[in-house]
Amino acid sequence: MSQQASLFDFEPPPKLTDRIFFAIAPDAAAIAAVGALTATLKAQHAMQGRPIAEAKLHCTLCNLGDFAGMPDTLIARASAAATQVAGATLPFVASFDTAQTFVNRARNRPFVLTGGDGVIGVAALYRNLNSALHKAGIPGNPASYTPHVTLLYDDVTAPPQGVAPVEWTVREFVLLHSHIGQARPYNVLARFRMPSA
Repeated sequence: MSQQASLFDFEPPPKLTDRIFFAIAPDAAAIAAVGALTATLKAQHAMQGRPIAEAKLHCTLCNLGDFAGMPDTLIARASAAATQVAGATLPFVASFDTAQTFVNRARNRPFVLTGGDGVIGVAALYRNLNSALHKAGIPGNPASYTPHVTLLYDDVTAPPQGVAPVEWTVREFVLLHSHIGQARPYNVLARFRMPSA
């Protein structure tokens, strides 16, 4: 009887509604370049996926996770850690010169921009931020990291190909809030820049 009652008393886990992550975002000129490049590559590969909205174009850095509601204490701790990183790593130029599909699932795979030497600064920022988060007791991001900007999702698999570089000077990184499963724009929770002299 008690076992049967416990089955009925089971509560499903709360629905995850909020994703929190650090990212860098392209400037206006880079956004325009991404739009033109995406249109060309989409036609070239006969892709059907919808391009990522301009306001959502970004390169993810460290991910804090998915939550049922806003984790205010975690956000405050992560922001304090990120503040220490900005002065040591900014500014730098990010340059993405390769388009390819990430083959990480059977369908609806990300078609992305990656880079070689042009994303060394992005990788360094990731390592520094990840280290600062670990020191603040916020683990969870892998040691390996491939900087990328997602252009669209599609079933077509495109092998790596060189493209005209999309680049911009990274003067800040941001902490973003995404509403999971919704088409709403990201909320910028905090901006981290090199301190003014």
